[in-house]
Amino acid sequence: MKNLALAMLSLLPALAGAAGLMGTTAEVRYDFDNGTTALHTLDSVLVDGSVELSCPGAAQICQVLTAPTQTLDFVTGGIRYDYVGPGSGFDNIAVNRFNFGLLANGPAITNVLLTTNIAGLDASRLSFSAHTVLLDMHGLAISNLAYFQLDVETAPVPEPASAALLLGGLALLAARRRA
Repeated sequence: MKNLALAMLSLLPALAGAAGLMGTTAEVRYDFDNGTTALHTLDSVLVDGSVELSCPGAAQICQVLTAPTQTLDFVTGGIRYDYVGPGSGFDNIAVNRFNFGLLANGPAITNVLLTTNIAGLDASRLSFSAHTVLLDMHGLAISNLAYFQLDVETAPVPEPASAALLLGGLALLAARRRA
């Protein structure tokens, strides 16, 4: 019985699924400071499978993202930014960055992968902690169709049904052993 219980416990990591962003609340900030004007926007969005932020629009981030059409979409495993319009760029100033506060009510971020067609935007401009992703955009030029995708990897967490099944099995084993 003891070996069976240990075998069931060893299955817990296999039953764990990577937590996605769906259903979580994300904070989207944009930090902009050119020495004269400082803007630190804050928008909270529920990740629900639709495009969460679109500029122009009423979101605070649209105070900074003023070019024709820019969207932020939180997908199951990450964040996608799209720009559509004439070529443009981000001011070459010290503070000009996206600041995503993710999964405050979820598991820790363990890795972030960047995919983009924006020249000069690479991993050296990306940093993250357990619940935050920063992306430095200062001085970057963007073409008429630009994007970046941040694939966010999180610590695995047990799926509720799998964890309940495992705990129920362990309880049954304990009850049988006492009988």
